[in-house]
Amino acid sequence: MMVRVLGTAGVHAPDVAAPRLERKARELLTVLALRAPAAAGLDELAGLLWDDPPPSAVKTVRAHLSRIRAALRAADPEAGVDRVGRDGYRLAVPAGRTDVGLVAAARARARRLLADGRPDEAAAVLGEARELWCGEPELPDTTAAAALRQGWHRERRLLVQEHLGCLAAGADPGAALGELEQLTAADPLDEPLWVHYVRALHRAGRQTEALRAVATARAALVEMGLDPSAALRDAQAEVLRAPAPPAAAVPVRYAGSTAYTRFSTTGRDLLVLNPAMLTIDGLLDEPHARGGLATLAGHAAVVCLDRSGIGLSDPLDPARSPLDQWVDDVQRVLDALGIGRADLFANFDTGLIALEFAARHPERVRSLVLAQCYPRYTRAADYPYGLDSGTTATLIRDTVTPADPDHGVDSVAQAAPSVAADPAFREWWNRIGRRAAGPSVATAIRTVATGTDLRHRLPEVTAPTLVLHRRNCLNVDVGHAYHLAEHLPQARLRTTAGTDALWFTDSPELVDHAVAFLTADSR
Repeated sequence: MMVRVLGTAGVHAPDVAAPRLERKARELLTVLALRAPAAAGLDELAGLLWDDPPPSAVKTVRAHLSRIRAALRAADPEAGVDRVGRDGYRLAVPAGRTDVGLVAAARARARRLLADGRPDEAAAVLGEARELWCGEPELPDTTAAAALRQGWHRERRLLVQEHLGCLAAGADPGAALGELEQLTAADPLDEPLWVHYVRALHRAGRQTEALRAVATARAALVEMGLDPSAALRDAQAEVLRAPAPPAAAVPVRYAGSTAYTRFSTTGRDLLVLNPAMLTIDGLLDEPHARGGLATLAGHAAVVCLDRSGIGLSDPLDPARSPLDQWVDDVQRVLDALGIGRADLFANFDTGLIALEFAARHPERVRSLVLAQCYPRYTRAADYPYGLDSGTTATLIRDTVTPADPDHGVDSVAQAAPSVAADPAFREWWNRIGRRAAGPSVATAIRTVATGTDLRHRLPEVTAPTLVLHRRNCLNVDVGHAYHLAEHLPQARLRTTAGTDALWFTDSPELVDHAVAFLTADSR
């Protein structure tokens, strides 16, 4: 004999024709099964069955209880509905004879198996439990029953999450991917499902898709004003610890003398202008950079370039302004790809390139994201932000060609304090800097970065702009962000926690806001 209430309620027994129950009796059976082994009073049962119980409610409940008792005893003479106290009633059926009890036992057993390092066996047990759960419990359509219905809806979701989590942790994580993809698309705020989805993709060897899933989850949560949980951050960290794909996996192309590459092809075109001397052939060598690009690539067709003088592009023309050449690099790449309008994402010194390009070619820019950027780097009588020019000149000299190489400026601690103690990041940063450009070009880049003043261009930048800035950024005064937000015609300002000037290290909140802005329907 089996009492089933996870779906259409009823009493089932082989070779026994148990009496059929009408709707109200089935609803009452469902309430008793969900409450078992606890008892419920007559008044409580009446309040669950009717929003406004009729005068005959108690008598009607007793009649339904009698019908349920008859159906149970027809299937098993020892089963029934016991009276408890003066007016309480409980289902007198062993837990192993109800689908609710079997599901609860399966979940408990699966937890033990999982704790014992046997996720595949746990997944099999939970798969059988899911087959028992045939549908929503038949509960009254009343206000009092709504909370009970919602609670069991959550229980079903937990069962699904536990099953898919075990599959993701098992020998065949790909078996969970199809359902996880559908469920996260249907409910993008169900963070536990996202965690399982990210881990399943990661364990299936699909690292880029895993990072895109993290980006999608974060964007959905940030849009609702929610902070991603530690579990999602841990899942992302697991992916980032995976070996980097080979550089050859992202082919480099040329627009005339300018090297560029596409990291993704789906979505709106987004040109990412990386700061300082970061090169397109080195970005995937470092987990933070790789993760940041994958986050953006989950929502846009991302393009990166090596500006003139850096990496794989041709040297700077000494007869021309470096800023003019870098603006031309942007136009050259967009033309080569046939991109009419693009979103531009700039960081630190490349904000100058983005601002100048947007002022010269407003028809080519859909929107701007400026992360830790500035219109001028040094202080002036009418500009109280940044360092004085003398200190800046000393920093350039001591960074590029220090008199004592063992006591030069620590550029890692300046640009990314959050990872300054990470030897792997430090080695990557120094290697990229040495490979990207020689001392003369490095000096030229830093001179333009710290000596250019584009305040007069800000009124001409008409594209919608998101100004992002970490409040405790060590290398770029937050006052620059306030100035940009005040003087750009269509700017909004978002400040976030953190200390780093680099966009892809430190708190991921900055990138989350960028994704939310770039994917907003209003643009």
